[in-house]
Amino acid sequence: MKKLAIALLSLISSIGLNAQSDPLFIYAENGALFLHHTVVAKENFYSIGRMYNISPKEIAPFNDIPLEGGLEIGQLLKIPLKSANFVQRGVAAADEVFVPLYHVITEKEGLFRIGQNFNRVSVSDLKTWNKLSSESINIGDMLVVGFLRVKSSQSPLAVQGIKRIGGAVARTPVVTAPAENKSTQNQPANTNAVSEPVAVKTETKTPVAAQPQRESDGTGFFKDSYREQAANFDSFRSERGDAAVFKSTSGWQDSKYYALMNNITPGTIVRITNTGNDRIVFAKVLGELPPGRENEGLLIRISNAAAAQLRVNDRDIKFSAEVAYARSSR
Repeated sequence: MKKLAIALLSLISSIGLNAQSDPLFIYAENGALFLHHTVVAKENFYSIGRMYNISPKEIAPFNDIPLEGGLEIGQLLKIPLKSANFVQRGVAAADEVFVPLYHVITEKEGLFRIGQNFNRVSVSDLKTWNKLSSESINIGDMLVVGFLRVKSSQSPLAVQGIKRIGGAVARTPVVTAPAENKSTQNQPANTNAVSEPVAVKTETKTPVAAQPQRESDGTGFFKDSYREQAANFDSFRSERGDAAVFKSTSGWQDSKYYALMNNITPGTIVRITNTGNDRIVFAKVLGELPPGRENEGLLIRISNAAAAQLRVNDRDIKFSAEVAYARSSR
């Protein structure tokens, strides 16, 4: 039991330490926009508030919990997006930066509808931020729709930040290690409760299989983390099912692969096998599959850099995969 508790603490801590370089995803509910944050060791309302540039007095009631109460490791918080920390235009002050926020495109969404759902962002702005030459977008793509305003000296998220909104968003340094609090569901909503929206990013058109890999065997940056989780946890799970691909700018140069999967703790490293050719990659789960018919029946979606390594070159088709990961038996 003691070993299990230590292993869980280690996993959650590693997720938090590396979250600052993972992409941030937006959620919508009852007209409000928010991010997800998974509590790690030694965090409290005040340290989390500094990270997201929002008052603890905003976070606690937004989650229907008392400010005086403590937080538990692994607890999932909703971080509200308000005028203080959410922007869509302007130049950052000397002591702050703007961190891109992402929406995953779902079925029947176009740029105009997405813009209306996220604080009436113009199609022109969406095209500029995401380096789009036309209004053509694809289900599963990540699209920048807004920015999180953070203090450079107080938030580890600042490493992803830019100083000015108006030009194409420079590729966010998508992850340098395990993630902390990302949520990958994006449900369009009326954003009247927020002053500005959140953004997602689209990928360059580099051929999937032609990118350099840092790992000598090509299986990915997170391979060692997978082994650590497998060694520390007392249970192991393997599932087979349909997999699909989402478009991301990550993984081409550093082999950091990502996945979206339901019913699994964000930050968990999974081993994905293409059962058609037995090729393997290791990917970090960023969050759940977005709602929509295009994800019904899917076991997992993986980033297109991971798909390239698995030799899945057509991002519009499903393929059969086996997903394995370590977990607690309790």
